[in-house]
Amino acid sequence: MNHVPDAALDAIDAFGEGLLVGDPPPITERLRSDLRLVVRTTGDGTARCRFETDHTQTPPTLRERGSFVTTVVDGVDSRFRAWGIDPPEAYRYTETVDGRHHYEGRLTLP
Repeated sequence: MNHVPDAALDAIDAFGEGLLVGDPPPITERLRSDLRLVVRTTGDGTARCRFETDHTQTPPTLRERGSFVTTVVDGVDSRFRAWGIDPPEAYRYTETVDGRHHYEGRLTLP
């Protein structure tokens, strides 16, 4: 069963295709009502990948939020890998902005 919305998968595919021609579009997609994905290239062979969550607690890593969030994040990472993009080992808590907790990691681009 696919737990990643089709719009998010399409955005990752557009990012991967953009890498092939040197112009990957940024990604800003809602994965669940309480989880968003934001990806921007940094110009140094990596991209900043941020998940934003609306929860009351901030565990040190995103996958500590529970099995369903882990399933969604694993699905996103799997799609990145299909494009030759290496996700980080963990997305770590970095800050809270306007009530949204940010978990970030660097994607290594092909």
